[in-house]
Amino acid sequence: MLSRRQFLTQSAAAFALIAAGGLAACGDPRQANKLSFLNWQDYIDQRLLDDFTTRSGIEVTYETYESNDELARRLAQAQRVREGGRSGTSFDLIVPSDNFVTRFRNADLLAEIDPDGIPNLSNLDDVFRREEFDPGNRFSVPWATGTTGIGYDTTVFTTPPGYEIFADPATAGQTSILNETRDAFALALFDLGLDPNTSTESEIEQAADRLIAMKGAGAVFDSSGYLDRLVAGEVAAAQAYSSDLLQAQESNPNLAFVLPESGGLRWVDSLAIPSGSPRPANSLRFIDFYLEPEISASNSVAVRVDTGNKAARDFLPDEILNDPVVFPPDEILDRLFFTADLGDAENLYDAAWKRVQEA
Repeated sequence: MLSRRQFLTQSAAAFALIAAGGLAACGDPRQANKLSFLNWQDYIDQRLLDDFTTRSGIEVTYETYESNDELARRLAQAQRVREGGRSGTSFDLIVPSDNFVTRFRNADLLAEIDPDGIPNLSNLDDVFRREEFDPGNRFSVPWATGTTGIGYDTTVFTTPPGYEIFADPATAGQTSILNETRDAFALALFDLGLDPNTSTESEIEQAADRLIAMKGAGAVFDSSGYLDRLVAGEVAAAQAYSSDLLQAQESNPNLAFVLPESGGLRWVDSLAIPSGSPRPANSLRFIDFYLEPEISASNSVAVRVDTGNKAARDFLPDEILNDPVVFPPDEILDRLFFTADLGDAENLYDAAWKRVQEA
């Protein structure tokens, strides 16, 4: 598996090749009215794609991934296809999380966004115009924001569990941890009372040991199937994205979500255009479409997220506006952390993650 550092080095060269005209599709008029969209799984009101095509005449090819790690692998795979001299297509639109926006931007892998091509950018809440990972939305526009905590079965736990539950033999085989490097390490670091963005090697190794202990107690690493397993009652507690858990509640009302006192993660997943996109104008058109208040509100209801679109709140039902999981109060936000891009220290996480996987 490529490390993030290897991915950035190789992908930067690949995207430079694309920008220089290495993608045959750029000159193919049959491809002009298309959009290749790569997004997280279970993360869109599917009607939006049809509505966009009806209005614009642009056909959307839509694919999904389960983690930022997989997104990095998919982009690297596309690069290897092109390097091998075979026909390949680049993605026009992706949805990386905040730390990956930073990483891709620093490696010149994202196209700078022309604000004149997105009139509806003014609909965003001012908070989302000045996020530290991309102030001014020069390279990204929020798709959704939420949190990462614990989803659990209230018929099993009479009180909300903490992160220690993942190492408890009493729940062996009934817990799952997200199969993504920094999410999994954040869980272990919170459990140890440490900073989820630590770059100290000894602390990262402590967290790896803790994850190995959790694995030994029966916790599995799963980002793609944990939601179905929660709904079916096969998993009693899972590290979970807030939007996933709220969707799962519709099928199993016994499920609940908690952000433990020791902390949780906050995230913003954003629409971004790879620097090698053959159709950036179509990407801008979709982003502007998504920022229309009614469109953004539709996705908010379907996915159970805050889209960062202030104008859309006028179109949201009270059940969404008043849900503290969708719109956490300040006292909850105060104990949440964004996942930071740690530069070279990411290599320490990669090596420790490999040790966890091989244990």
